[in-house]
Amino acid sequence: MEQQISGRPLEGKRIAMLMADGVEQIEYTSPRAFLEGQGATVVLLAPKAAGEDIQGVDHDRPGARFRVELDVDGANPDDFDALVLPGGVENPRHLRASPAAIDFIRGFDIEAKMVAAICHGPLSLIDAGIATAKHVTSAPDARQELQAAGAEWTDDPVVIDARLVTSRTPDDLAAFNDSMLKELLVAEGTDPGPTS
Repeated sequence: MEQQISGRPLEGKRIAMLMADGVEQIEYTSPRAFLEGQGATVVLLAPKAAGEDIQGVDHDRPGARFRVELDVDGANPDDFDALVLPGGVENPRHLRASPAAIDFIRGFDIEAKMVAAICHGPLSLIDAGIATAKHVTSAPDARQELQAAGAEWTDDPVVIDARLVTSRTPDDLAAFNDSMLKELLVAEGTDPGPTS
């Protein structure tokens, strides 16, 4: 039986969403709207100064632009409860070229906080040293690189390994969002009940 979650269960939680130019916009806008709807405060971080814009994409076409709320250079994982890494092919390439972004991602793993990544977002986990020996999923064309880094890859809508939540594509956003919520509630000590 599905657990019913009412109200705003993530009230008081601060969630970082780290991204760069080329982000798949629905993989940013959907999780952000969902998390905010559950009461969380969501902050858009990027390897750019606050007030600058990130260029989103809608598949292979230019999409909306999003205002950076905090420069990842100098940001501290201690100020957040979880991290979300949207996808898009170019987005992780830019993040992987930013030592500050990679250090920020690594900080969440060191502190055993939830990291959630979708589509090509999991590629940044490789540089942060998080993918090795983890069970993950991703966009299919990211599979080989994740496996070469020592990850176990399966073609599932969502995979949860400890505090790491990964997902495949925009088609899986509902399951991704639901899994993030459940993981954040478990982090608060809530018993999720039987899983089967």
